[in-house]
Amino acid sequence: MNHPITYVGMDLGTFKTSVASANGKRSVVPSAVGWPKDHVARAMLGRDVIFGEEIWKQRLALDVVRPFRRGALKYIAGADVGITDDEIVKHKEAARLLVKHAVSTTEPAADGPIYGVIGAPSRATILNKEVIIDAARETFDAVMVVAEPFTIAYGMNRLSNTLVIDIGAGTIDICPMYGTYPKDEDQITLPIGGDSIDEEFHRLMKQSETRAQLSLNMAREIKEKFGFVGDNEEAAIVTLPVAGKPTQIDVSKQLKAACRSIVPAIVEALRELISKFDPEFQSSLLSNVLLGGGGSQLKGLDRLIEEALKPYGGANVTHVYDSVFAGATGALKMAMSMPAEYWQQIAAQAQDSDEDEEQPASVPLRRAA
Repeated sequence: MNHPITYVGMDLGTFKTSVASANGKRSVVPSAVGWPKDHVARAMLGRDVIFGEEIWKQRLALDVVRPFRRGALKYIAGADVGITDDEIVKHKEAARLLVKHAVSTTEPAADGPIYGVIGAPSRATILNKEVIIDAARETFDAVMVVAEPFTIAYGMNRLSNTLVIDIGAGTIDICPMYGTYPKDEDQITLPIGGDSIDEEFHRLMKQSETRAQLSLNMAREIKEKFGFVGDNEEAAIVTLPVAGKPTQIDVSKQLKAACRSIVPAIVEALRELISKFDPEFQSSLLSNVLLGGGGSQLKGLDRLIEEALKPYGGANVTHVYDSVFAGATGALKMAMSMPAEYWQQIAAQAQDSDEDEEQPASVPLRRAA
């Protein structure tokens, strides 16, 4: 008996993972997994593993792992971000559980094959892609791992003369679209993003408002609500505990400085990337710069990038229509556009030891379809 195929697109983000299915279901979950710290926490929570927003509500009772924090596993080797070998094992297990949970929220057809496309940072190595594939092995029957900016462009039909800047929590990916799958050397991944903004804002607040109490999680929530980089935004006034007493504090100066901290690296990367292209195509790419990812929502970021690129002939910067699901829906569209025989040929392609890094990584996984 043939079971229906479920096609899934996934944006496996550093802080949030969004997933969209051909059955119309889609969801977003924190890219984190929580384990009860002890038997008391296990008895209180009633589960061995915790997912979703409950992680943040119960985090004092949990060992929380964000497997892709700072680009770990997806782009940067675990050791390079201070993760020990034992912690890498736990991070990989968390990644496996996260993928399985995220897909389950879309309610795929029981016993049917699941084919999917997962976004990865632009300059992810073959080793990084293998980590993602291993995380997906138990859940998908076949999977493709492609550059995250490519899924955004694919979903929006912006595959030609477009520069995509995907600003995530752990990385910023910059990818030029010129009508074909971009070459590895034409893409740039910066090891900064929303997490680095949070940390810089937290540092600046501790430096300037020494009596105010502010956790890193609170800093992130303030950034998501008020984050801006321009000069004409409303003041960001928040209530923070000072010696236990709720106190209103204007954090505009510190927040603006933290949000702006990622801009110089973005502009420099754009300049470097553009200079590699044929002069005839440079202006057309700059006239179609597309911001995606959660960081695209920083107020004034589009105008600030345009201003910085004026010496290079100017630019036109726009935003994706949906910063949460643009990557996942683009990945889904790509999965559904592939002919059935392509998915069945993935096994043969995966046997080629000379895998081309300029093409999406693709392998068979858990069951024969």
